[in-house]
Amino acid sequence: MSQAMIIAVGTFAGVLLLLYLAYEFIRPRKSAVQERLDELRKPKFDYAGEVTLDTARHEDTPLQKSAAVVGSALPLSQVTISTYRLKLIQAGYRKPSAPIVFFGSKVALGMAFFAIIFMYTMTAKQDLRLALILAIFGFIVGLVLPNVWLNEKLRKRAINIFHSLPDVLDLLTVCVEAGLGLDAAIIKITEERQFSKQVLAREFGLVSQEVRAGKPRSDALRDLGTRTGVEDIKALVALLIQTERLGASLARSLRVHSDSLRTKRRQIAEEAAAKTSIKLIFPLAFFIFPSLLVVLLGPAAIKMFDMLFGYVIK
Repeated sequence: MSQAMIIAVGTFAGVLLLLYLAYEFIRPRKSAVQERLDELRKPKFDYAGEVTLDTARHEDTPLQKSAAVVGSALPLSQVTISTYRLKLIQAGYRKPSAPIVFFGSKVALGMAFFAIIFMYTMTAKQDLRLALILAIFGFIVGLVLPNVWLNEKLRKRAINIFHSLPDVLDLLTVCVEAGLGLDAAIIKITEERQFSKQVLAREFGLVSQEVRAGKPRSDALRDLGTRTGVEDIKALVALLIQTERLGASLARSLRVHSDSLRTKRRQIAEEAAAKTSIKLIFPLAFFIFPSLLVVLLGPAAIKMFDMLFGYVIK
């Protein structure tokens, strides 16, 4: 097969892959009502008694199945799979096949970048060594991009949980002070319309289902801290377990913890506001001040050149 034929076939395969990715991105999804109905048809507990909430909410797309096939062929250790499974759970992806799909996506994206860059550079009649170097660089970028995406998901989810925690704690405190037990108060959080769509409320709902399935409350709360990966949630879990063990006032402990979280959130906002003036230095120095100098000093410079050299700059 000639080099021109190889380039043509590779270009066709790359364009076909890009079209498939675009179709997977824009193809119509199920409506929210249909997803709720599909969720109600599926069992919430498996035969081992473990909660499977959110793990079977969405079926794997053909693209995810293809990535799972690629990932299953990789020689991955159990330590690596366990590490990334925890990260994916903290990002909100609880499917058992999530780590395999993630690694398969890394390899597939790297191979796609490799093929596209190599074919493009060869089409432009570049040196073979340069084409290989650029293609290998594209392969590395394809391997790194899913990690960047995962870290961004973890950061956004942690921020969402942190900002919703004081309001959830206020409702939890009111429910406990009204005479409800901790389990009933957690169920009330999941039923409240204001918090039902929040990530933290769904995590508390999972805690409630685990307790009803027979898991000890302390273990379910510790799993909550592990699933979220947020230090404030881990501190709340330690507070709830310690309060239950020592028999202290749960309502008073929750109110003090909620006040401390609000103070911490206000301090973070004040710190971000104080950093704003420093962050504005670079845009002012490189974008705004030069344009102001041109606008203010431009006419004066034209007059000076006219007076010194006897002509007008047009």
